[in-house]
Amino acid sequence: MTDEDYIETVKRNNQRIYLIALSFTKSQADAEDILQNVFLKLWKHPKEFEDELHIDKWLTAVCINESKNYIKSPFRTKRSSYIDESIQEDFKSIKNLDLFNTVMSLPKKERTVIHLFYYEDMSVKEIARVLKIKESSVKTRLCRARKNIKNILGDEWINE
Repeated sequence: MTDEDYIETVKRNNQRIYLIALSFTKSQADAEDILQNVFLKLWKHPKEFEDELHIDKWLTAVCINESKNYIKSPFRTKRSSYIDESIQEDFKSIKNLDLFNTVMSLPKKERTVIHLFYYEDMSVKEIARVLKIKESSVKTRLCRARKNIKNILGDEWINE
């Protein structure tokens, strides 16, 4: 990968990878740390990628793994679980902030599959492969998450 290709890849994926990390951590600082680790791994990655889609999927998988490891880390400081105003600034482009906040209030397992399915447009099969779980588990988590969202927001969220 040339320097120009690397820079273009970072520009193309920066916000997306940050949002995935943020959906895991609920912390701007932690998401930024994960983002930095993901792109450092890309820089050090020895093999060539087939195309941009392959790079994007690889970055998503690395981000998910980095996020999981970061959360498990004993050195990570526990932060509050609310989304503060500075984080909400990052999501001004999201059309329905209430829906986003509701998704962020879900348990981590549900929040992750919802984010990957709706925000990253990944299929159930892709999510199962990346999270290393069964497809039926992905479907169950999606179902629970949708039910929880419906309980919080009612039927109005369906069109969002």
